[in-house]
Amino acid sequence: MLAFPQQDVPSCVLRGAVVELSLGRIEVTYLVPGEPPRISIAGQPLSIDAALPAQDTVAFALTVGPDSILISDRAARLALLVPRDGASLREARAPLHVTGPDPLRAGHFRVTVHHAAAPTSVLYVAQAFGHTTGWVPAVHGALSRLPAPMPFTAAIRRQEDAAYARKKAERSEGIHVVPLYYSDSESATITSADVANSSRPALLNREAALLWLADNRELALASAGAAAIVNDCRPETWILHQLAEHAQQREVPLHAVRYAFEEFEWLRQLARQARSTKVTAGVAELLAASAPAIHTRRELTDALRESGIDSRRNPSVDFEASSRELMASVPERGTIWYQAINWRDWRSLESGQQPYVVIPPLGQTSALSPEEAAERAGAILAQRSPALQHLFTPRDSRGVVLVSQGNGFSTCSRRHWSAMLALAARMEDVHFLLAGGNAEDRAWLSLELERSRPSNVTLLGWIDEHWSTFLRALTARPRATFVCRPGLSSIGAALVNGIPPLLMPPDPLEGPEGGVDAITAEVAMERAVYAFQLERLYDSQCATHRDSPLPVLVDTLGEQARALATLRRAVDPAVQLRQRAAIDGYCNWSRVAHLIASVLAREAASGALPIHAKRRVRDLELAVHHEPPAALPLTSPLARVRRTASPEHD
Repeated sequence: MLAFPQQDVPSCVLRGAVVELSLGRIEVTYLVPGEPPRISIAGQPLSIDAALPAQDTVAFALTVGPDSILISDRAARLALLVPRDGASLREARAPLHVTGPDPLRAGHFRVTVHHAAAPTSVLYVAQAFGHTTGWVPAVHGALSRLPAPMPFTAAIRRQEDAAYARKKAERSEGIHVVPLYYSDSESATITSADVANSSRPALLNREAALLWLADNRELALASAGAAAIVNDCRPETWILHQLAEHAQQREVPLHAVRYAFEEFEWLRQLARQARSTKVTAGVAELLAASAPAIHTRRELTDALRESGIDSRRNPSVDFEASSRELMASVPERGTIWYQAINWRDWRSLESGQQPYVVIPPLGQTSALSPEEAAERAGAILAQRSPALQHLFTPRDSRGVVLVSQGNGFSTCSRRHWSAMLALAARMEDVHFLLAGGNAEDRAWLSLELERSRPSNVTLLGWIDEHWSTFLRALTARPRATFVCRPGLSSIGAALVNGIPPLLMPPDPLEGPEGGVDAITAEVAMERAVYAFQLERLYDSQCATHRDSPLPVLVDTLGEQARALATLRRAVDPAVQLRQRAAIDGYCNWSRVAHLIASVLAREAASGALPIHAKRRVRDLELAVHHEPPAALPLTSPLARVRRTASPEHD
């Protein structure tokens, strides 16, 4: 553990109603309760401004909010975040945050916290996307089932995800949700390097770090008592980790959850460039090629080659190479949980002294059997129409297609819905359940259904609390599939409930005005990579089937005949059997969640486990439980998968 010099600790003196705070050359005096303090650096008074200083200013005081002031002594390389009102200092309620040089690493700074006390819990810091809807409840549920339950604090940015987590918290003990605020344009360059912040040139990184803390006070307080911290792609989490270790004067395990896409930084950079450049045109060609459908690895490879993109140098293209690259950047004492696997030989991507790897599909599994889920889903559908009560049971011979639009991020949502309605009109023996979408798209869809009144389409809307039930219910049907605009939680939730997802294509890269939108480009590549990985999974586990390839992506933005053929094939019982055999044994979320909770609990109690101990825990927790061979015909694909499985392949 690091030793923190005494001079880094601010001194606080009470003189009647006056509160005096000092750190190095910085002095802050609160003369009157409720009024801003008087500030001086090296004896020189400073005014509190709402504007950044000139580039050559060596000291400044910046009002960052109604309750916070950022003070920086650039000559001493110190920055201090103090409350605007000294009353909270008098009552020892306000933590003080300090950034200064790191004596162990030249050119870097460290973040410390003082006068902070917080209940001990596991802290999870989420990224922007929606997979927290599956990850947070699942990990919290596993932690709460331990012999000594562990509190779980989740910091979530998106309002929809936070609301869902809070809804779970209403029915669960030990989960706390705090808001997460950040702006990529202002904070994405915050690192431990003590240099100017390129997003805001007037600020140094150490000052930008305190500005971020000022926006996330509740999160900073939670981190000060964290027994373990789980980082989901946010670069600022190292700040919280430093706060936790300093506040407790002990090592706090840091766990990283990263993905092969590495936030698509290289793609964002290309998308920002002018459209006239050759490189951007290449990206446009690549993503345009992914829009109709990527069904085979060769099609993706050809698209990459035509676009002039070298997959060996672009980690967002090469899933496996990026996995190894990301693992190499994680501290050895951390634990990395990672949505990545070498799909060709089913081995997790770990080697040598690299951190521990788990491969969780991010999603929440239903506790119900397929038959129980079918009955429950039927009861929910019966509230809309009694004729749908037996839709998921053998008493109803129709096929079922569950369609999810996610949170409405797609700019082409209504085109996707229109395509699905057109497909439903040509598949009268299949019932379509339409779920999700934003409020505007759902309202539009309701009008469309009222106008055309199709007998085989039902609008579900948002069914968050029943989502895993409906996915599990699909597995009770021999003719059923799930079509989604995939986020990580959509695919993960489908896989862990035993249903292979069929993916909608990405939106066209070019916007209405012909420009390349960075977010559209990112999401498009994400979908392309998902399609690529699912195709490889099916190929590796269903190599003997004659009709290649198995359905992966349905073209809801392109040719209707091709989309119809793909969807009809996806609900073919023989195809369903092969797809489900491919994911059998790979997705067992309850075991993975329990493994994560076990490692978290052990490390929270006794510090970071050695790598070999983590692997031993993994092998015990994820060992394949072989089922009697008589349970399946020996010639079935499912039996073949189980016969070839072994603990290291799980």
